[in-house]
Amino acid sequence: MTDLRTSGRLRVLAGLVALMFAALTTRLWFLQVLAAEQYRREAAANAVRLVDVPARRGRILDAHGRVLVGNRPSLVVTMNRQEAGNRTEEVLARLSELLHVPASELGARLDDPRYYAFSPVPLAIDIPRRVYFYLAEHADEFPGVEVVERPVRTYPEGTLAAHVLGYLREISADKLEDPRFADYDPGDLIGVAGVEAVYEFQLAGEDGVVKYRVDSTGRNLGEVGERPPVPGNDVQLTLDLRIQRLAEESLRAGMEAARSIFDPNTGTHLRANAGAVIVLDPRTGAVEAMASSPTYDPSLFTRPLTQQEYERRFNTANTGYPLINRAIQGEYAPGSTYKPWVALSALSTRPEGGAPGQTIVSTTGSYPCPPSWTVPYDRSNPNAIQYVFRNWTSANLGSVSLARALAVSCDTVFYPMGYEYWKLYYPPPNADGIPGNDDQPPREPLQRDLRAIGFGRPTGIDLPFEKDGRVPDAAWKAEIHREFPKLFPEGRWVPGDFILMTIGQGDTLVTPLQMAVAYAALQNDGRVCAPHLLDRVRRPDGPVVRELRPRCKRRLPFPASDIAYVRDALVEVPRSGTAAGAFAGFPFDEVWVAGKTGTAEVFGRQDTSWFAAMTEANGEEHVIVVVVEQGGHGSTTAAPIARSIIEGIYGLERSTLVGVEGTD
Repeated sequence: MTDLRTSGRLRVLAGLVALMFAALTTRLWFLQVLAAEQYRREAAANAVRLVDVPARRGRILDAHGRVLVGNRPSLVVTMNRQEAGNRTEEVLARLSELLHVPASELGARLDDPRYYAFSPVPLAIDIPRRVYFYLAEHADEFPGVEVVERPVRTYPEGTLAAHVLGYLREISADKLEDPRFADYDPGDLIGVAGVEAVYEFQLAGEDGVVKYRVDSTGRNLGEVGERPPVPGNDVQLTLDLRIQRLAEESLRAGMEAARSIFDPNTGTHLRANAGAVIVLDPRTGAVEAMASSPTYDPSLFTRPLTQQEYERRFNTANTGYPLINRAIQGEYAPGSTYKPWVALSALSTRPEGGAPGQTIVSTTGSYPCPPSWTVPYDRSNPNAIQYVFRNWTSANLGSVSLARALAVSCDTVFYPMGYEYWKLYYPPPNADGIPGNDDQPPREPLQRDLRAIGFGRPTGIDLPFEKDGRVPDAAWKAEIHREFPKLFPEGRWVPGDFILMTIGQGDTLVTPLQMAVAYAALQNDGRVCAPHLLDRVRRPDGPVVRELRPRCKRRLPFPASDIAYVRDALVEVPRSGTAAGAFAGFPFDEVWVAGKTGTAEVFGRQDTSWFAAMTEANGEEHVIVVVVEQGGHGSTTAAPIARSIIEGIYGLERSTLVGVEGTD
């Protein structure tokens, strides 16, 4: 009886299973055969495509709100190498005819190693609408090719302030691995130089996205949603467009004038092939102008550049390496523009064996200024060499005060200061072969004071790639000798190292910005203001989101009376000193000017021309530093350029830029 019941139940279960399979089979047949076309249409109609909408990058403005960098829309042709596949050569040939660009050049752009294989590579910008329509109508002939609208940077003032503003390029692979760039994708453009790089995250904004329904052929069936892009913030700088233009025009004209001047030292005309200008507000550290020559056109980076073209334009000696911002990356021997800082150190330094309160030099002393000065030597050593250091002029200027020595830039007053620093240092401590003094610390008060002023280290300006400069000392010389024994055969610190440092020669290097910050502190009664370009950051709709306050907490390590003494001494440089020829006829009763010329010798090249100026009129103060490579004497090239800038700033009648007699 039990078996019969079990058998019946199994038959019922088997029947149910068979019925279910029959129903399932019938449903599958219906879906795959009868309803297949309907569902195919619905699936095709339900595809969603996401289209990125690039955010408008923030503008860069000058101190008065005038646009230095803006944006405009541009149609860009891109090509995806993976999608083009084995038709790449064919597509490039068609694009070449359409764009009137050689296929080889398009191919070089496509093979740019900075782009991933799956990234769309920009091949041409600003294409005409007719090209856009043609590509859209013949899409099957151009696999992997797409036309997108992207915002492109504009430069209303052309090349003005190019080194400050910077430019955009494709994001690099290492930055894509940086957590700070987590929201960036391959192919995105980012700031890689200047303000564009430093304030990338303020300027960039946030890209948006639009969702479209498309069918299987890519036909747009309408928008189904969007996330609007968020424009980047505007960055307002301390740069003054008028002063920037004035600085660049004066630098360019002064260098051109210098090339007509014969240089008797080399038997050729001055080359004056590069230079820089800085204009600072000494009370705040605000950079009002920063010029570097040779310069470049930042708009070149708005279009695709092959690596070969990049190297040809920007990375050869023939073009003068125009991407280098010489105001912060140029490292030069400062020449006599260094003397005020050596004088301030010597006014505060007690000489070896000196009485309490005695210093290497004083504000009341008198010092001989002969045509040459001989280093004291050990008379007991018959093999000792007598070294002679010459003044820049062969005239004997007699006995002069320290102030007059600064005004006429007397080298032979400063050489003995260097020897006094040597006597403080000698015998050299540590590893010098002299037993019994290895526990003595180095005595290098000159280097200590120069570093405290700000030399030998970056100023901290809000620009990338700033150089340190160099304040050489015994440790540096020993190290560089070990590393490059042929270039630096002498590893010991010797008297000549200190002696040459006192006139800004030897192994000393400074940047023009370091020099400008130092002179600004001299004018500002010893207060050192950190240089900066940022004024404020604004949202596109106006509110300020960040404002930079001047940082002027640090002070020069010298008594206020000595600072005032040296500053007053420099008043005579343009009136009766080494820059008198360059400032002949200048209305000093209208504008207060003090400054210092500098002529730095460079092995195998013509002299570097320097002038550092401090100015004031009607409550308006400025520091102007000019340097010209291979520009000859400071009075010949740099001082006339500085005068032209000063006249322009204060609305004076502009003088003609002509070379004057060479003085230090």
